[in-house]
Amino acid sequence: MNEIKSSNYYVDKNPQDNGDHEVHREDCKKLPNPASREYLGNFDCCEDAVEKAKEIFSQSIECFYCSKE
Repeated sequence: MNEIKSSNYYVDKNPQDNGDHEVHREDCKKLPNPASREYLGNFDCCEDAVEKAKEIFSQSIECFYCSKE
């Protein structure tokens, strides 16, 4: 039986050039510094964290690096 491991997720407060705000898992190598990110909560998958981030920044997306679980 596979065990689901939840993780803490953060959204980057600073948008990319195209306006996207990236959502990162706590162990992502691209995680912004604490002053540039907002805690979203603990989720089982990045998709759920992105939905939460869209409540803050409507143009939120998964980070390419840490969304590949």
